[in-house]
Amino acid sequence: MSIRSIFTKKKIIWTIIILLIVGGAIYYKYKPKNNAANITTATVNQQNLEQTVLTTGQVVSETNLSLSFQTGGVVQAINVKTGDQVKAGDILATLSQSNVKASLTSASGQLAQAKANYRKVVSGATPEQINVSQKAVDAAHVSYDNTVNQLANIQSSTAAAISQAQATLDDLQSPTSTSDNKRSAIIVTIANQLTAVKADLDKQKQIIDDNNLKDGFGATDSSSVNNFKNANSRVQALLDTANNSLAVAQGYKSDANIYQAVVDALAVLNQNTTALNYCYTALQNSISSSKFSQAQIDAYKTTINLAISNENSGISLIKSSRQALTDSLTAATNAVANSKISATTQINSAQNQINSAKAAYQQSEATLAQQKAKAQPADIDAARAQLLSAEGTVQAAQTALENTILKAPADGTITQIDTKVGQQATAMQPVFVLQNINALHTEAYVSESNVASLSIGQTVDYTFDSLGPDRHFSGKILTINPASTVISGVVNYLVKADLPNIPEIKPGMTVNMTVLVASRENALAVSSSAIINQNGEQFVRIITNPKTKTYEQIKIQTGLQADGGLVEVLSGLSSGQEIVTLIKQ
Repeated sequence: MSIRSIFTKKKIIWTIIILLIVGGAIYYKYKPKNNAANITTATVNQQNLEQTVLTTGQVVSETNLSLSFQTGGVVQAINVKTGDQVKAGDILATLSQSNVKASLTSASGQLAQAKANYRKVVSGATPEQINVSQKAVDAAHVSYDNTVNQLANIQSSTAAAISQAQATLDDLQSPTSTSDNKRSAIIVTIANQLTAVKADLDKQKQIIDDNNLKDGFGATDSSSVNNFKNANSRVQALLDTANNSLAVAQGYKSDANIYQAVVDALAVLNQNTTALNYCYTALQNSISSSKFSQAQIDAYKTTINLAISNENSGISLIKSSRQALTDSLTAATNAVANSKISATTQINSAQNQINSAKAAYQQSEATLAQQKAKAQPADIDAARAQLLSAEGTVQAAQTALENTILKAPADGTITQIDTKVGQQATAMQPVFVLQNINALHTEAYVSESNVASLSIGQTVDYTFDSLGPDRHFSGKILTINPASTVISGVVNYLVKADLPNIPEIKPGMTVNMTVLVASRENALAVSSSAIINQNGEQFVRIITNPKTKTYEQIKIQTGLQADGGLVEVLSGLSSGQEIVTLIKQ
């Protein structure tokens, strides 16, 4: 065998070995990936769907009266107990009457005195009485002068308070004011966040330009890289717009300029946050290599994750600084209005005191003139007026005595007593609850996201905690309050529904209310976890190879958002197809 043939055989053998190694490497890199261990799937099927509105409310009586005493005092007697049925006019309780009876006795004495005075007027006044009346005139004149001076002082002080409140409001509203830094705080906050966006763009550019990462970047999902680059490409234009708006606001901090600066800043922050999130997703889908290790990928992920956190904090800072200015303006506006209302109230009160003092002064002068003159018809009329006033005082004392008695204003059942004999009752503080337990309805608050699905006349299914979950009752929606009520920061609307007359149901019970608002029979449905929302469209991943669980993403159209996390599919899928519901990372 020649040396040439030996070398030829070795060359053939080495060529075969090299081809086998290269072929194996290519097959390993491009062979179909088995996703079965990391994917959870479900089969698309048809089923009946329902959408319901659930809420919890209370049973309320049509007659629901909180009864209170018209005056304060110590409870002397309670004539009923909880559960008693009463008629209108029945005496429920009384307060201690010793003081009001004493007042009635005193008023009766004043009435007797007025009668005696009337007789004296008719008979004529003595010199001693005239002297006393003169002193009363002098005292009334001094009192009148004091009230006039008091009005002048109040007018001066309230005018100063209004001026100060208005100055504070004007200062807050001024775009050029330097005494309040809330407008400047917004400008500084926006400037800091736009600087942070510029730094984030540099970080993103570093990742995009990193040639060592390039081959492995988003290798397991190329769309994540495209999404990142598309989102990143929009940031700079928005940043330029935001910087321009900021410059305008820095030059003149008007409401319109600050508003535009806030809007443009939030726009670029939100877009940059989107780009950062896409970048993080692309890094998650990256694979390491000899040029770029997993530790280097993780370092990029940490940097991007920190940037996302900082951007979210920046959005909150801009919103909170803008809200601080809004709150201050509202408070200052209210302060001006309140100071004006307070001024009007104080001035009116002072004017009333002047009128009363003037009337007392004139009355004392009239009394003196009457006493100096002989008994005239006018004198007799004045004495008779005093007599009528004393009679009015007696009537007021009698009314005060009646106010110590609490009577039932209507027929009903006493369902609550919040006082005891010997306790101190406060005027107008409810101590009894009178209800008609035979005429009940339900009330519940429904959030604004669900109230649009409700309408008057819809059927309500009831269950009660006290009666167990297996007992169901039916009613109809009676009213939906058009005015909203904010509860724990959520806008709600009060919904009322009728209730059958059932002896076990009592006012105040907790009621669980279910309203069926929509349904679909034999509808094609999937779990909401299987749906991917991208750019305003919806997609699902359909299994193309049941063995390896490979899939492709297809567009679908959805309908009813049903209970149990199910969503109606209108187009794009058919019954029996296998779809991805969860991919483990």
